[in-house]
Amino acid sequence: MSGCEQGLSGTVLHHKSIAVNSMNRRLPAGILTVIVLSLAAGCGEAGQNKYTAKAEVESTPKTEVEEPVAATPDGAPSVELLTAVYPSLDPETLREAAASGLWEVNQGTAYGYLTPDGRYLIQGDLVDLQTGESLTEQRRNESRKSVVDQFDADQMISFAPKGETKHDLYIFTDVDCGYCRKLHRELDDYLAKGIAIHYLFYPRSGPGSASFKTAESVWCADDRQAALTRAKANQSVEPKQCDNPIMAQYMAGQQVGLRGTPMILLADGTAINGYMPAARLEERLKAEGL
Repeated sequence: MSGCEQGLSGTVLHHKSIAVNSMNRRLPAGILTVIVLSLAAGCGEAGQNKYTAKAEVESTPKTEVEEPVAATPDGAPSVELLTAVYPSLDPETLREAAASGLWEVNQGTAYGYLTPDGRYLIQGDLVDLQTGESLTEQRRNESRKSVVDQFDADQMISFAPKGETKHDLYIFTDVDCGYCRKLHRELDDYLAKGIAIHYLFYPRSGPGSASFKTAESVWCADDRQAALTRAKANQSVEPKQCDNPIMAQYMAGQQVGLRGTPMILLADGTAINGYMPAARLEERLKAEGL
């Protein structure tokens, strides 16, 4: 599969899960690769509305316990050394991993594994050699799905098949991305195969850019589907402003670890980074039993 211009069945038993206190820090580039909402300034510039306010509330990890992980009585390792070495790291959860003796720690879709003494961090995927499946990727899927689930149907621009909907795709898109435009030109091919398309905006040039403003205008148009089709055909869209979810969707793209557009998410959170023709996508969905 090609990107835009930029770019399991193993059962895990007896997971003890605890939340880690949020300290409003960002993940360092040298550790697990993910960008997590370093957009406070961008939000301020764009202004807050009911959509961005919701995103900010929901993107804050919910704490189940008030004490730091180091004080928990269930054998969890301390993250004191981890956060001392990586001061901008803000772990969201810490739980026993499927591999005996390791503890899974994550921030967004970035996952790593700590030894019981909290001294060693293992970066990379945990793979079940009996099934060949990545248990870490399962976790990433769960994280991505939880992000997309924040958005109700009326907070996306959707195109549904005329008949039965067999599959739902959630696509982070940029109106100026060449492969995003190609995918949209082939929209009828997806719909004919019973694949519904639900668009979320991710203007790669960022808040305040022409692409971002176009996305806002598309959302504020009387006919969002028609306006989006015009924008993706490089046709003008009447400039408009209204309460809109563009910033919230942009932030969500950061949360799911987006690297380029289009980014396709299947209903279970599985990510396809880049454009994929409808026929190949249908084969992929059947192969994965989705």
